[in-house]
Amino acid sequence: MAPAMTYPDLSALSGFPGWQAARSPRAPGPGPEPEAMRRAYLELLKLALCDLTGTSTVSVGKWEDGSISSRELHGEDLRLRAAGMDWPMQGLTMVGLNRLDDLQACVEAVVRDGVPGDVIEAGTWRGGASILMRATLDSLGQHDRVSVVADSFQGFPTADEQGHLSQTEFLAIPVEEVRANFARFGLEHGVEFLEGYFEQTLPALSGRQWAVVRLDGDTYEATWTTLASLYGDLAPGGFVIVDDYHAMPECGRAVDAFREQHGITEPLEDVDWTCMRWRRGSEAPVEVARPAAGAAPATRLAPPERAFKGRPPSERERELEAEVARLRERLAAAEAEASRRPGLRRRRTAR
Repeated sequence: MAPAMTYPDLSALSGFPGWQAARSPRAPGPGPEPEAMRRAYLELLKLALCDLTGTSTVSVGKWEDGSISSRELHGEDLRLRAAGMDWPMQGLTMVGLNRLDDLQACVEAVVRDGVPGDVIEAGTWRGGASILMRATLDSLGQHDRVSVVADSFQGFPTADEQGHLSQTEFLAIPVEEVRANFARFGLEHGVEFLEGYFEQTLPALSGRQWAVVRLDGDTYEATWTTLASLYGDLAPGGFVIVDDYHAMPECGRAVDAFREQHGITEPLEDVDWTCMRWRRGSEAPVEVARPAAGAAPATRLAPPERAFKGRPPSERERELEAEVARLRERLAAAEAEASRRPGLRRRRTAR
């Protein structure tokens, strides 16, 4: 998940590697061969999940004062979405096209190589990345594999390390909405929703085999809990994908500490400007101290009534709101000055 970033100056991003590496939002046309049809379907699906099928899209960002607003992206500015560097207003994933491409390749690799196990995403937001995993499995005839979608579906605990994630209602998507997103694409079968904070839910999955584990929990605690709960059951040849290794420093620290503590030497590979992954090569069992099942976080949020109340104002609307506030201040100052000058007040009344 992209961090709660302050709005970037798009003109200043031209030198950023993530911006430069963002691929063009295009999909190939279908061909008569089944494989060409399969790939064309998945490429079009990725554009739809990122809300990149049209000439423009709406981006949501957070300002330094904590407020949220939106702006339209078009032309070259669509790189922001393709690179997975913003919060989509309508899209179903924040991860961008490069990470979706790599996720598809990982799922295809475990199927091609006969790696056993299900796939899981820990931290899903609107479900876009998990929708792609389910679609990829189905396109390869892997209907027996289960896609597990784990999330609190109510945002972050109030004690999150970032301090601002728990205050961002935009990140809280009810499970019913995510279910509906899967169903809209005809992908509701073979999906298991695991609702609750990771400390409460993931330890109960002990003993279940995994082929792909995708981590998008952002914080140190969530990342460590996911690895401790799932890595011991990752099949040799399976992938661990860490969405926010670079974007969230505490996430990267948790990964590094876990790998060092458990002697994991498989190389970490860059996916894009923030995401990294590794593929388990060793068949030797990994002894992991698993967290106790059912542990609750220190603080929690009440379930949101809805994912986001209303449309975030646009940048222009923010400017107008600020201008109105300044005019009100000037008017209040003028009225205060007039009240201190009785003669002026009488002349106004006489008129």
